[in-house]
Amino acid sequence: MIFWVLFLLFMVLFSFSMFKERRLFRNAIYLMAGITSLILAIGSSTNGIINALILFILYCVIPLGLLLISFVFITEGVIAIIRERFSLTHVLSIVFGLGIWSTFFAATTLFIRSDLSTITCCLLELTLIFAGYVIFTFSALFIYSQLYKILPKDKNCDYIIIHGAGLIDGKQVSPLLAGRIDKAIEVFKRSGQTAIIVASGGQGHDEKISEAQAMKNYLLEHGISPDHIILEDKSTTTLENMQFSKQILDKLKPNYQTIFVTNDYHVFRTGTYARKVGLKAEGVGCKTAFYYWSNAFIREYIAIMIKYKTAPIILFCFWIVLSVITLLPFNFLL
Repeated sequence: MIFWVLFLLFMVLFSFSMFKERRLFRNAIYLMAGITSLILAIGSSTNGIINALILFILYCVIPLGLLLISFVFITEGVIAIIRERFSLTHVLSIVFGLGIWSTFFAATTLFIRSDLSTITCCLLELTLIFAGYVIFTFSALFIYSQLYKILPKDKNCDYIIIHGAGLIDGKQVSPLLAGRIDKAIEVFKRSGQTAIIVASGGQGHDEKISEAQAMKNYLLEHGISPDHIILEDKSTTTLENMQFSKQILDKLKPNYQTIFVTNDYHVFRTGTYARKVGLKAEGVGCKTAFYYWSNAFIREYIAIMIKYKTAPIILFCFWIVLSVITLLPFNFLL
């Protein structure tokens, strides 16, 4: 009964928070907590077939799914390194995949070995605590970001902001950036070709022109009139994309409607930045190359979770308290 109550509670919180503001990470946590509570509620029922199905999902489907994900992440990381050279960014998915293997090793060792020292058990438990935290929050972000992408959005907008990306040879639009621009052109045509496109991106230290100028050149080559293009060529981060674009648009028109365009993995985090700077904007995502997606999404996850450092600190303190209690001599507790 308690799990059904928790399920209803989390879904009410999710619905209320979602209705109030879509661009909040807590929406993802409420939704994931609701899904978890639902699974546990169904699993606690007296129906033997349902119980068996839930146990099968918990002990077979989910572990096998995690192992499959680990193989996919490691494979994509290797492909990314082969295609685009070695970098710490391209290693992220490999590290994440190996982390899943380490979690299985820690869990297997903890539950099978009975001759482990107390300190070893405590360290393995710490591994599992943080692994559970990462798996829960990562799954929450993934599920909600997919939901956020498909939520209905009003395409009748006044402005379309395109987020910049690195250039090839310092002046040429990359395939990743071209995908964003093509999506923006698609939105532009669907909106009646009346919107103004804001090319947002500054000039990197290794670039000959700004990303905004490169995007403008691409737009002009694809038939977009210069009267429908505005450059924001000072930003160097996603947050600045939103902030500097808003500063320009605020001077042009009051009460405007905005759509921003970026890659599908990047839509939700960009939406949180739009909210942070006070820009009323909804996001549209373009597709990302399969081998590039996992590394990109892991970067999104890390960028979002850095803002929520309190939770892992609390978990670590909780582990320390439990470990100290465990390590105390039994006769001392008496």
